[in-house]
Order: sequence, then C-alpha cells, then structure tokens
Amino acid sequence: MRNIGRREAIKISGKAIAVCCLPSMSFRMGKKIVVLSDVRKSVNEHFESLLESDKPYGSYRTGVSTETDLYASCDVAIAKHLMGERLVHTLENRQREEWISYINSFQQPEDGSYTERFNHSKLHANGMTIGALGVLNGKQRYQVCLYNEFNTREKVIPWLEQINWASQWSASHKFWGGIHCYSMSKECSRDWLATVFHWLNTNIDPDTGWWRKGVHHTDRHQPLGGSVHILPIYQHHEMAFPLPEKVIDSVLGLQLPDGRWLNRKNGDKHVMHYLELDALYALDFMRRLVPGYRKYDIENAVSRYADLVYEYWNDPVQHWKEQHPHHILSIVGTFGLLQKFLPGRFKDPLEWSDIFSDRALYNTSAVEA
Repeated sequence: MRNIGRREAIKISGKAIAVCCLPSMSFRMGKKIVVLSDVRKSVNEHFESLLESDKPYGSYRTGVSTETDLYASCDVAIAKHLMGERLVHTLENRQREEWISYINSFQQPEDGSYTERFNHSKLHANGMTIGALGVLNGKQRYQVCLYNEFNTREKVIPWLEQINWASQWSASHKFWGGIHCYSMSKECSRDWLATVFHWLNTNIDPDTGWWRKGVHHTDRHQPLGGSVHILPIYQHHEMAFPLPEKVIDSVLGLQLPDGRWLNRKNGDKHVMHYLELDALYALDFMRRLVPGYRKYDIENAVSRYADLVYEYWNDPVQHWKEQHPHHILSIVGTFGLLQKFLPGRFKDPLEWSDIFSDRALYNTSAVEA
C-alpha cells in the first residue's frame, strides 16, 4: 500500500465525514415524512369535537352541527382501533357499555338489521356493526336473519349469481357484510365455505384477476372497488388465491398519471378516497402471495401516491375534517396501509391496520347474538 501525505489524508477523511453526515435516503430524494402519532392526535381531537356530551357515550355526530347516526359511531370505534388503540383497555366500562348499547339501539328485532345506514345496504351495515362491536367487546342484541338468503349450499350459488357484477363496487358490499361475515360465524360449515370458494375460483377472469369473467363493467372503478370486498375472505381463511400476479398487473394498470386510482372528471381535493385504499390493500395482499413480482413497480406506484397524501394531509385548510367519519375511516385505513409499504415515511411506534386485512373487525362468532 502506498504512503499518503498529510494533505491527501485530510481530503480522504473529509470525504468520509461528508458521507457519514449525508441525510437519510428519504430526505436526499425529497421524500417527506408523515408522523402518524400526530395524525392520530389530530383525528382523535376531531372525533372528540363530534362527541355528543348529553347523549350516551359513543354518540358521534356526522360533522359539525349535524345529527348523530349509526355509521359515525361505528366509524369512530373502528378508526381508533386501526390507529392502534385498544378500546377495551382505554375506555371505562361504563363508556364501553354505553357505546355498545347505542350501536344496538339501531338494530331491528324482526331481522336483526340496522337502521340509519348512510345509504348503504342492510348487509353492509351488518359488517360495520360486527367490526365496531368486535373492538368494543360487545354483541349484537338480536340474531341476524339476513344470512338466511344464502346460508346453505343450495342457496348460496343462486345468491352469488344475482349480484350485479357489472356495478360490483357497491353491489359487493353485500358479499362483504354478508358472505364474508357469515363465513366467520359459528353457524358456517366447511362444505358451505368450499362451495363459495369453488364458485369464486371458477368465475374469476383469468386475464385480469377480477370478478366476474364475461361481464362488462360499467366503469373502470368497478372491478377494483368490488374485488377488495371479496379478497379478504381468502386472506382470513388462508385460502390460496389463484391469480395474484394478474391482480397486481390490473391494479398497477389502473393508476392514473397523477398517482391516484379514482378518476374524478371535475377534480377532487380529497385524494384519500376508498378506491385508493382498495388499490393499496390489493397490492399489499397480492405482493405477500408472490414476493418479488413487479416489486419496483409496486414501490414506485405507492411512492407516487404517498407524495399526494403528504401534500393533502399537510394542507393548512384541513379539508379532511369536512367529511363524514365514514370517509375519515378511509383516510385512517390508507395511512395504515402506507405504513406497511413505507414505514420509514409513515412513522409510529404503534402498528396501524386497515379495514380489510384486520381480522379483529370480522369476529362474527364472538359478536353474534
């Protein structure tokens, strides 16, 4: 090894110091960080402003100076859980019991359905209450009879056939709050579940990974918005999903040049929408099934969207507060998924979750009357 002079040694050591002092990759590449503990604080403060002080605990308004409803109450419970709070530990027993009773005050004894559903179906409301009551350690007051339409092998296939697969984004809510929730029930049989999976696997489009093959969707959003209400049943029952690569290809192909997945012709200031959450969930679930497949394309797609989220969340106007808690729930779930993809950019000592992968939100057997 050659000898080096004092001046050259200083130059080399100076370069070493410079390298050691370089900022992290996220800062060098201009990637901004979202501190999720700050997000949780802001969201909880907003929720607190919606809590009715003169009503049972858990009575949340839908916005400033508006009425309370079932969905606001369920949304807040689920959102707090997704942000890492365990309500059975943080609430007083009186608060938790009042919250459970308030949710169940909307349940109808005739069929076990819930009213004030935010324009959603009876089965979607059923799914929402199962999630909320599950994290509150509560039970539904009445037996849910809505499952009777599809709770046998003979009835379930005709029921699946009649779903509006062309407009499945909303139609699949019934699968999510019905088929999926029933599949987690004490009453569900293995034969029934096997029948459902056989039908799903037979009717998936082999070219796209979407449902349903041979059906022309009414718009570009339908197959993604619909499929994510079905995919969790594979995840929660640990069943093999047949076409993960196709789903990844399809989701990446739907991303718009601005980084979003929802195409709003007149623009939309709320860039954290349910369809973006849907895309992130589908990518996260599928990448776990086929590690390494289009890895860098997925990272690039998520990073592009993360840049939009950073700008939206840090807008001083705070447009997100204008929305019903049901839409704020989509924001919380989106942050949970972004933390899974980019923990260095979405930081929190607590692990966040999302509305689809979290099995605690589908604990039907513990919640059913």
